Amino acid sequence: MSYSNPIVITYALGEFDFGGGSAEALAIRAPAGYENGRIIDIGVSVSEVFLTGLTNGHVQVGTSGDADAYAKLVVPSGQADASYCNTQVDTDAIINADVDSTELEVILTNGTDSGTVSGKGHVSITIAWF
Repeated sequence: MSYSNPIVITYALGEFDFGGGSAEALAIRAPAGYENGRIIDIGVSVSEVFLTGLTNGHVQVGTSGDADAYAKLVVPSGQADASYCNTQVDTDAIINADVDSTELEVILTNGTDSGTVSGKGHVSITIAWF
């Protein structure tokens, strides 16, 4: 496979309630024949306003041994319904864009506060595999 001709896949992980419940762990596997990749973008299409105080909801992309080896997108409190939070909002979300694993672990984590917490959004991760 070639760096100049990657296969680009956007993984739509569905809606997650960043304001309640518990963290969710998911996995992404490289397509057959591909062993390396590059994270292009991580995004949350907000479907319920994010209100947090102590910690913000976030999306981590890593390995089973290092949850944020590749990325940690933090969705800041105040993100409005129908907005889109991605690596242009959290500019240091991508920690190491170059993926050297055929299986990635994705952890979706709730925000916290001493009072009311809210926030829902549809999560997507775009990776160029080569």
